[in-house]
Amino acid sequence: MTGYGSGDAESPAHRLKFEVELTSVNRKTLDLNVSCPREWVGLEQKCNEWLKGRFERGRLQATIKPQSLDSKTGGLEWNDALIEETLRHLAGLAEKNGVELDADGELLLRIAQSTQGESSLPNWPDLEADIKTAFLKALDDLNSMRTTEGKRLQADLSERIAELEELRQLIAEESKGTVARYRDALLERLSQLNLALDLSDERVLKEIALFADRCDISEELTRLASHFDQFNELLGSGGSCGRKMDFLCQEIHREFNTIGSKANQIEITRAVLDCKNALERVREQVQNIE
Repeated sequence: MTGYGSGDAESPAHRLKFEVELTSVNRKTLDLNVSCPREWVGLEQKCNEWLKGRFERGRLQATIKPQSLDSKTGGLEWNDALIEETLRHLAGLAEKNGVELDADGELLLRIAQSTQGESSLPNWPDLEADIKTAFLKALDDLNSMRTTEGKRLQADLSERIAELEELRQLIAEESKGTVARYRDALLERLSQLNLALDLSDERVLKEIALFADRCDISEELTRLASHFDQFNELLGSGGSCGRKMDFLCQEIHREFNTIGSKANQIEITRAVLDCKNALERVREQVQNIE
C-alpha cells in the first residue's frame, strides 16, 4: 500500500536535529532501503529492527537527514578546506584530460552539498535514541495515511464483492431450468425426426441424466458463496490479509472458469464474462493491500 510519512527529533547534546521521510509502494515482499550519511554504516540494519512487526510486505524508502541546530542555513556546517581540496582535484583532472572546468556558483554549491558534514557527524550509535524517535514518528505518520487509504479500499472491495454475489445469484437463477429446457429441446428434435419417445424411455432418461451431470454447477456456486464470505471476513479482520485475498481471487477465477466451460446458455456465459471483469478490478485493488 502506498503512503508517505515524516518525523523529526533533536539531539541537543550534539546540537543536531533529524528529519526522517518514509515512502512505501506495493511489493509482494518486505524491503527497506535507507538513505543516510555514508559514514553511518550499520544504521540500515537498525532501522530494519525498528520496522520489524509493523509491516508485512511492501517496498519502503527511508531518508534520514541530520541537520545542525546552529547553522543559519539549516544544514550542517560545510568543510571549507575539503571543498577547496575537491575543487583543486577537479581542476587538475580537467586540465589533465583537456576538459574546460567552469567553476561557477552552481558547481561550488554541488561540491559543498556533497561534502557537507564530512568530518562533523558523530557516530550514529551515540544518536540512536533520537534517530529512533524521528523514525518511529515517520512510521506512525505513514501508517495514519495507509489506514485512511485502507478504509477506502475496504469500502470499494466490499461493493465489488457484493456485485460478484449478485452475479452469482443471477447465474444460479438462470441455471435452475437448464435440464428441463434441454429435455424439452431433445424431445422436440426427436419429434421433428419422427422419433418421438416416451419420457420413461431408458435412452431418454440416460441422455438427460448425463446432460444434467455435465452442466451441474451447484458445487461451483456453493464454493463461490463460501469464497465471498471469507473475503468479507478478511475485509473486517483488520490484520494483514493481502496474500489471502490474492489466493481467494485465484480460486474465485477458477470457479468462474469451470462454470463458463459447463454453461450452455448465453445468459450464463454473459454473466460469467461480467464476473471475470469485476473480479479483475478486485485483483487490481488487492495488490494495494498488505
